Amino acid sequence: MMVARACRAGLPLTMRTTSTVHYDDGLVRVDDSGVTLRHYYFPFAIEKFVPYCDIRAVDTAVLGNWNGRWRLWGASTTDQWLPLDVMRPKKDTAVVLTIRRISPVFTPDDPELVARLIRERITAPA
Repeated sequence: MMVARACRAGLPLTMRTTSTVHYDDGLVRVDDSGVTLRHYYFPFAIEKFVPYCDIRAVDTAVLGNWNGRWRLWGASTTDQWLPLDVMRPKKDTAVVLTIRRISPVFTPDDPELVARLIRERITAPA
């Protein structure tokens, strides 16, 4: 029980900044501690940190004109949130993290690599 609570609280920023970075495109950072989504919260563009133990699944989704390509920031449905990405209309694929309530849907520059890196870390033995 204590481990789950500590996991959901995330790690102090100083611990996160010293971990090995596996991917960083300026909007999404994947490191040893979890996934950081920059420009997540509206209206102040504060980042969101998701530790691996909170991620239940990771998927990729094709973006189309009616399912998120033109959503620059905010909710596409009641259970999904897209962080700010002004380049999203030029991208084709999003990464969807299934977590407790609202699932982050984000568009890294290399979505297949990001999804693979996250999958490796959520399925790795503790």
